[in-house]
Amino acid sequence: MEPASERMKLGEILIQQQILTPLLVERIIEISAATHRRIGQTLEDMGLLTGEELARALACQFGYKIVAGMATMDIPAETLSLISLEEAVSGRIFPLQVKDGKLALAMADPTNYEIIATISAAHNLKVIPFIATTGEIMKAIAKKHLGIPLEQANNSVLVVNTDNRERVSLLEILGNEGFHAIPAVDPEDGLNQALLYQPSLIITAKEMPFADGFAFFTTLQGVPETRRIPVILLSDSATSEEEAMAFKRGFFDYIPMPVKDITLTARVGRAIAAGRAYTPHRREQATLSL
Repeated sequence: MEPASERMKLGEILIQQQILTPLLVERIIEISAATHRRIGQTLEDMGLLTGEELARALACQFGYKIVAGMATMDIPAETLSLISLEEAVSGRIFPLQVKDGKLALAMADPTNYEIIATISAAHNLKVIPFIATTGEIMKAIAKKHLGIPLEQANNSVLVVNTDNRERVSLLEILGNEGFHAIPAVDPEDGLNQALLYQPSLIITAKEMPFADGFAFFTTLQGVPETRRIPVILLSDSATSEEEAMAFKRGFFDYIPMPVKDITLTARVGRAIAAGRAYTPHRREQATLSL
């Protein structure tokens, strides 16, 4: 890999590939600086760049190879065990192959040098990064760690609630109506589950310790893989001002608690139907070699 000083900038690569114009790149750089985000993240957040386009640009920038179709690869259990489920989801990484003291590691962000150093030290292996989209990585994690294809997540609802009794009740209602209900015990768990399962809908409680439903929604909006998932806010407050704020912030729906079973399932069904138009299309590509 060439030195950082000689490496083309991401914006230059996108201009060279005729994906963006010089003027647009200049404006994106200004927005990224103002919002303290990477250019690639800003482009994805604004819908100007797909995950696949970003992967190709990063591969060109760093000289790494792109890998896809990991969910169908034959990966030994001992290789999978090098990275825990939690580490894989939170770091958006996936182990591919160990050979001659080297670990091929799929990464959504190849600049995450801390993860590379940690894994290398923990297993005494030289990490060889491969570029992959977050979607491809999550698809592989779901299949290899949990034994499910992400396609089964259709008609799925993620329920984020720190109140165990209320969460279980909502899960039972949805499950009885044929929805694939996924639990999350807090917002942090909710983000990881959303990345992993790519649910059709997210239901979040408003009142939660440390991070309420509004803050969780803001987090979801800042991640390209979750920002287009419809979100319903459940609230014990039930004020007209709060309802107006929820819709203004971008929630798909606002439901006061307690809610009747028939009302919940009807509004969940409506949200899932409306959200299907936002399901991203992920293309397969590439092969692996160390």
